[in-house]
Amino acid sequence: MNYKQDCIYFLSDRPCQFHKKNYKVICENCKFYKPINKKILIIKLAALGDVVRTTCILKPINKRWLNSEIYWITENNAVEILQNNKYVKEIIPYEKSFQLFNTKFDILINLDLDNNALRLTKNIFAEKKYGFYLDENDKILFSNKTAEKWFYLSHNDKLKKQNKKTYQQFLIEILEFKNLKPKDYPIVINLTQQEKDFAKNFLKLKNIKNYIFVGINLGGGDKWKKKEYPVELTVELIRYILENKEVRVLLFGGKKEKERNKKIVSLISDLYPSLNNKIIDTSTENTLREFFSLLNLCDILITSDTMALHVALALKKKVLALFGPTSYNEIEMYNLGEKIISPLECVVCYRRVCNKTPDCMQMISPKVIYKKLTKFLK
Repeated sequence: MNYKQDCIYFLSDRPCQFHKKNYKVICENCKFYKPINKKILIIKLAALGDVVRTTCILKPINKRWLNSEIYWITENNAVEILQNNKYVKEIIPYEKSFQLFNTKFDILINLDLDNNALRLTKNIFAEKKYGFYLDENDKILFSNKTAEKWFYLSHNDKLKKQNKKTYQQFLIEILEFKNLKPKDYPIVINLTQQEKDFAKNFLKLKNIKNYIFVGINLGGGDKWKKKEYPVELTVELIRYILENKEVRVLLFGGKKEKERNKKIVSLISDLYPSLNNKIIDTSTENTLREFFSLLNLCDILITSDTMALHVALALKKKVLALFGPTSYNEIEMYNLGEKIISPLECVVCYRRVCNKTPDCMQMISPKVIYKKLTKFLK
């Protein structure tokens, strides 16, 4: 029997989905046969938030090169982000990327300036390359002027502050797509039914229902502590929010926010005991996919410039995003929310250490945030 290994549905180790449904469907007479158009490799290793928002290229790639196979190399801790994604045939953890050495692809897309990502471009062959790659002397080359401009922005904080384009716009131009609007390149995260049920069961265990859920995700992680909104101001903001009896607050954070969130809950309990049962700590010990599932409960998310911002936009949530040291212009909001920018002139400094008192995030008033929130609540 002649198996059509060039079919987009062919699997190396088992029958395809159509044969599984009907044993009479075999390669020789298969009406579902679709030859692979392009074999495409994407390299985007980190950080987690950047991997999330880079999924915006998947829909336009799929539309431009129909019936293509898309492979994606990413850091081990980012693999979960790409799970259950209909556009990605295979997710390759970085530690196993050697398996693709000397593999030939039609298109290689590297959108990462990380050394590990750049080195991979020397070991993988492709007829067409987009983004960044190394020559034989380990010099970084650019596929076009937009890729070169992104390289300059990445090495010059002054240019970074002057930039007016979103991250997504840069990617779309690097890939040489024409006349696309934000709706044409959405961030892609697809939750399974099991993941949705996990979130429903969370509410059931907490015995909570029929409320408007406002998520609070205002930590900064360990890499960008200056993105963090101060604990005391967060508590004040929560107090304003919970004046609305129809609202409950879901408190979010990663492992780095464990102590921060404990302190927030403790202060609410001490200062405003009547609000104690109206704030729900979603835990900082969730897996990435559990974190995504719980974010999906939110009607509105108030967040700093972190991964949760991009995940919420992928899930089509209303978002209020706070900005201080990082670029607000780079963030595509998809008409789903508003940006709240610190009034200090030195914002978008990209400094991880700052001695200013008050600093940029401290200068964002809880009342300003709450006023923006009330528009969404109406």
